[in-house]
Amino acid sequence: MKSDIQILQELAKQTNTLHELSEAESKQLKAVLLEMYKDVAALCEQHHLTMMLCGGSALGAIRHQGFIPWDDDLDILMPRPDYERLIALLEQGALGENYEYNTPNPKTDCKNVWLKIYHKDTESIDIYTPQDSPFPKGIYLDVFALDGVPSSRLGQQIKGLIANGLQFCSILTLYAQYPNEPLRQMMSADKQALRRYKLKVALGSILKIIPHRRWAWWFDQWVKDENMTGKIGIPTGREYYCGEIFDHDVYLPPTLATFEGEQVYIPCQFDAYLKNLYHNYMQLPPVEKRERHMICKLQFYKEK
Repeated sequence: MKSDIQILQELAKQTNTLHELSEAESKQLKAVLLEMYKDVAALCEQHHLTMMLCGGSALGAIRHQGFIPWDDDLDILMPRPDYERLIALLEQGALGENYEYNTPNPKTDCKNVWLKIYHKDTESIDIYTPQDSPFPKGIYLDVFALDGVPSSRLGQQIKGLIANGLQFCSILTLYAQYPNEPLRQMMSADKQALRRYKLKVALGSILKIIPHRRWAWWFDQWVKDENMTGKIGIPTGREYYCGEIFDHDVYLPPTLATFEGEQVYIPCQFDAYLKNLYHNYMQLPPVEKRERHMICKLQFYKEK
């Protein structure tokens, strides 16, 4: 069965819901993302926090020495202790007045189950962000936590089953609590996709007796583990809880690479890490399988 992302990638070619980035817009978006990255990296260096590129950004560093040409986001990975210290610094305003952030917490809602850092003077609304929701809507960096996991395979599977269930409940309640008309319209182009979307909204309507913010917070607290000496993984990664688990030395200490002329860090044994995610990662995927960023609206540096 195709995932929602696969379905949306196919539907993107059939509908007019998304904003097709011009070459100039893509270049400007990447420039903003790179400046945001440098600001976060400088803050982390100042406070001796470990951060590295991950996912498609790490792949871009190895295969393209920069952004993947058809991709336009930046993914950052941090060991949980440093991830928590970064959130504390953001709470203190250490990144400056141009930035805001959204992360799971017990008091306010968070769109995702990981940290996102936004540029206040921009607007970037993707297909997954309900326009009438309270979440920030600027150009953003995704920041993922690297967490300790149980040492046994059985322990990983049990903890992963609960983690994935909590994350799924957070997605269902997000759909129900914050109606997303552009997403519904896009899904309506395919009968099977629309049925799946309506089922998720219906289930979310039952689950939202517990607010979305609690599901996101419960997930974050369930996977949180600051032990970086044994098996570690990325519970919020593209392969979910169990899909990116390795011995700690695959990730740490990070190694240097080049990204758009900047010296950056990526996982230590990047070959093992990237093969797990992308298999033959140095080979360019066919055009029809290149994942597209689902942007509905993009604006740079809004007037104040």
